[in-house]
Amino acid sequence: MGTIDKNTVTLRCPTCDTSETLTAVEYGSVYGSSGWGDFNESTYFNVSSEDGGIGGPQIVSAKCKECNCDAVFESVS
Repeated sequence: MGTIDKNTVTLRCPTCDTSETLTAVEYGSVYGSSGWGDFNESTYFNVSSEDGGIGGPQIVSAKCKECNCDAVFESVS
């Protein structure tokens, strides 16, 4: 079983200038998907995500664990 697709998001705290990249992976094979996993555990942010359906999970909120500031989405792919 391999990786079919992935969602990658880079978060940055505008106050602490901490950044981190999180990834959610869809597993499966040429026969189909076995489903999406959630985003990997964040070290620097409290992250809340929801199932985005066929496109995979989406982050709905992220706050810095250090200063509780809302994270800025630097890049999404």
